[in-house]
Amino acid sequence: MKKQFLKKLLCLFLSMTTLTTTTHAEGLATNDPLQMYSEKVSFFDLRIADKDYSEELNNKRIHHLKAHRHAAHATLALAVASFATAFIAKKNVDDDRSTRGGRMDASDADNFNLHLITAGVTLASYFTTAYFGITAPKAQSMEDTEQIKWHKRLAFIHMPAMIIGPLFALKAHNDYKRGHNPTGVGKLHRPIMMLGIAALAGAGFVAEF
Repeated sequence: MKKQFLKKLLCLFLSMTTLTTTTHAEGLATNDPLQMYSEKVSFFDLRIADKDYSEELNNKRIHHLKAHRHAAHATLALAVASFATAFIAKKNVDDDRSTRGGRMDASDADNFNLHLITAGVTLASYFTTAYFGITAPKAQSMEDTEQIKWHKRLAFIHMPAMIIGPLFALKAHNDYKRGHNPTGVGKLHRPIMMLGIAALAGAGFVAEF
């Protein structure tokens, strides 16, 4: 049963990461950073007809993209902090077990309290960042630069990771509370989140440079 569940989640993750290859078309690059769009409508790309795209909507777009960029910087910093607190928590667990002669205990879960807080704040910041990027008004004629195409492609990696990873974290934390190491999908929490953070950093890098 668990193997079937893992296979379904893996298929979902892979399908979301490859969806962008069929939803983004090759377009002409523009030097205007405010015109970062694809020719075809993607999963998170709701367009507005050119005749309805007003100056007010364009101003809203500028505001949303600026907020998206600033929030992304904060999210990446929080993600690094969350990763650091996880590393410290795991080290504390190992130290506690060492003092107990290697014996596991339900109190091991308490070492992750700070990590749970930083992870929760990171998730809130992440989805706030995504909100500003997704809801920025878009005119039909606007096209993406090549770097923004890659920015979007990487989003199809880090977004599934930021959704699935925390769900697996619940299983991992519950296992610690039961006095043993993470099992099943709980063991996948760390590699999935590392992949998500790497893709998030990559998305920020290609957008900036």
